[in-house]
Amino acid sequence: MLRNISATLLFYGGIATLPAFLFQSDIIIRAAQVVLFGVLAVFAGKRLQWAYFLSVLATVTLFHLLVPSGAVLADPLGVPITAGALRTGLYKGLTIVGMVFLSLASVRADLRIPGQVGAILGKTFWSFEQIMERRSTIEIRSIGSGVDRLLMGLSNDLTQLDADAQVEDTQSRKGTARRSSPVGALVVGTIVALQWTLLFL
Repeated sequence: MLRNISATLLFYGGIATLPAFLFQSDIIIRAAQVVLFGVLAVFAGKRLQWAYFLSVLATVTLFHLLVPSGAVLADPLGVPITAGALRTGLYKGLTIVGMVFLSLASVRADLRIPGQVGAILGKTFWSFEQIMERRSTIEIRSIGSGVDRLLMGLSNDLTQLDADAQVEDTQSRKGTARRSSPVGALVVGTIVALQWTLLFL
């Protein structure tokens, strides 16, 4: 994904996929989509905290179980677990996690969007990438000063690099594609087509 798919194609592929994901009503298919987006995010070079996202899913589901709806599946400790509340909670939890995974998979720091808004977004993506890469320099015993040094260094870098230079910096360090290869374009097209096909099944 890094060497065969450009940031622009990846971004528009994510935009094209999002509606098919949001309108998907089958919870099994939605769960499979979330797993797919998570795997794609890993292939895109992102490190996922799977335990954190599982806790998000569990928390959203738990809160929905507090509002019973539908047939009672179980009644542990006098608290009814109902089918409707369980499905709604899982569905909404999967939606949140899936959107995060999709954004992680489809947005890279070398994305260049034209215009002033695009320049601001580009700086945001690049800054976030730099923070994630430099966070290991922060020591627990001096966390305040460590964060301060990281942000000051990032601020200096931002003033020295324009949007194009930030894109080139990411591409040179990570070897990301400037243009998509035919195989890369085929992969993105296939993934997008698959999501829309699943929507209309």
